Amino acid sequence: MWDAVGRFHPFLVHFPVALILSAFVTEVLAGARRSERLGDAAAVMITIAAWMGILAAVAGFARAGSITVEPELQSTFAVHRIAGIAVPVLAFLAAGLVAGVRRSGQVWELFLYRAVLALAAIAAAIAGHHGAELVYGAHFFPLW
Repeated sequence: MWDAVGRFHPFLVHFPVALILSAFVTEVLAGARRSERLGDAAAVMITIAAWMGILAAVAGFARAGSITVEPELQSTFAVHRIAGIAVPVLAFLAAGLVAGVRRSGQVWELFLYRAVLALAAIAAAIAGHHGAELVYGAHFFPLW
């Protein structure tokens, strides 16, 4: 059964990654336009992404227990796993911070939320890139 849960990882992972990246872009636009509505949209996206990220991470751990990673991909797998753990943690932290920002309106809290959201977006991009290299091979889409 655990293997069956792991097979849902590719299905579950794309939605939170897209939401985190979309939340980041939306929050940047919200700041540039000083739009509360865009800020609210970003808050909803990061909150949903945080919860979906937990499901994706659990499925990823289940999948990792049932596959064999080739020796030359061990470091890629390690980065994917670390970034994959960081993504839902950072997403939950961002979701909590944005909830506080909406209540308090503190500028420092808004700055911290945006910084954590940016880190979540970076971690999601790194996890996604390394996950793609695990599936499609090294240097499939060479970013660095």
